[in-house]
Amino acid sequence: MNKNHLTAFYGWHNCPESLRSRVNDILSFYRRAFRGDLEGFYLHGSLAMGCFNPKSSDLDFLAVVRHKLTTEQKKAIIDYLLGISDIRAEMSIVTIDSVKNIMYPTPFELHYNYDHREQYETGTIDFTAQRCDDDMVLHFEVIRQRGICLYGKAIEELFPEIPREMSIASLNNELNWINDNFDTLPPTYIVLTPCRIIAFIREDKVMSKKEGGEWALVNLPSEFSDTIVQVLAVYTGTEDIKPFNKDILHDILAYARKTTQLLASEIIK
Repeated sequence: MNKNHLTAFYGWHNCPESLRSRVNDILSFYRRAFRGDLEGFYLHGSLAMGCFNPKSSDLDFLAVVRHKLTTEQKKAIIDYLLGISDIRAEMSIVTIDSVKNIMYPTPFELHYNYDHREQYETGTIDFTAQRCDDDMVLHFEVIRQRGICLYGKAIEELFPEIPREMSIASLNNELNWINDNFDTLPPTYIVLTPCRIIAFIREDKVMSKKEGGEWALVNLPSEFSDTIVQVLAVYTGTEDIKPFNKDILHDILAYARKTTQLLASEIIK
């Protein structure tokens, strides 16, 4: 055990001042860019749930606007985000109509992911195309249960209950994506994301990766426990990264996929 490398996790209320200042700068820019058209600005993900790791976590936020964005507005937002290099921003912008009249997949105005910044830098993103996101309903659910409103309408006023069938469809999509990208993903993601997905299915509660792993130790088959303990130790920094038994990782993922598929079939009936 390497206690010298314990991971420091933060939430919005105890994060470093530099991070808080950066978030507030982003919000100020959005307010200037959209003026009276900005309905709300919401944190979700790790910073909202108290498990933000400055070294590896994304800064997840979502903005809701009254009207569809012009191409010029989209380009201005992307240019601004491309100028940020000290954090890994991931954000979406949706209209209030997409929030109030939920569809799956969900239409969105703009999405930015730090890992895909090259696509924006090289101009390969078509700003005129209408696109939809399979994950958006999960972002809405995380905001509903664990999000933080930094500006605009209160969460309970703006975000309606997410239909169960949409949540399950989105979770199934996430698990299928993990399966398709198994060899390129870290064990922490392969294990802890399915754990939090199963926890949501059974408890209807949004949990962080750490919370999902801890829940799984009590609620999943005991043959998974040793691997989950080891993955949590790596995730929290109490142990260094090590090779994991891929068969067990596959088994945990398969268990989660079977659980969500069974529930999906029950909902359809």
